[in-house]
Amino acid sequence: MKYRFWDKGRERSNRAAGMADKGIVARRCVRRHDSLAYSGPPHDKIRAYVCLICHAAACEPEIVDKGFEFQTIPDFEIHAILDDDLQRQAQGKLYSFPQNGRER
Repeated sequence: MKYRFWDKGRERSNRAAGMADKGIVARRCVRRHDSLAYSGPPHDKIRAYVCLICHAAACEPEIVDKGFEFQTIPDFEIHAILDDDLQRQAQGKLYSFPQNGRER
């Protein structure tokens, strides 16, 4: 029993090392952004859709930049923006938008 657990730990370690050698692998939300929440006035200045599981955000400036309106954007476009945000987080390129007078 102990050997199998040790072997699994070694396999996980080898997989993580292999992924690190390849570079940044596409990150995805575990549940594919099933749990979305709205964030906006009166608590935040900018309206956004936020995934409660992976904490990726699709804010109004990004949505408008893609050519959609905040209220009428299709779900697949929201998911694409959230996936792009996860990639930026993985690369360390965090874009900050002021919310309530503070940078995020």
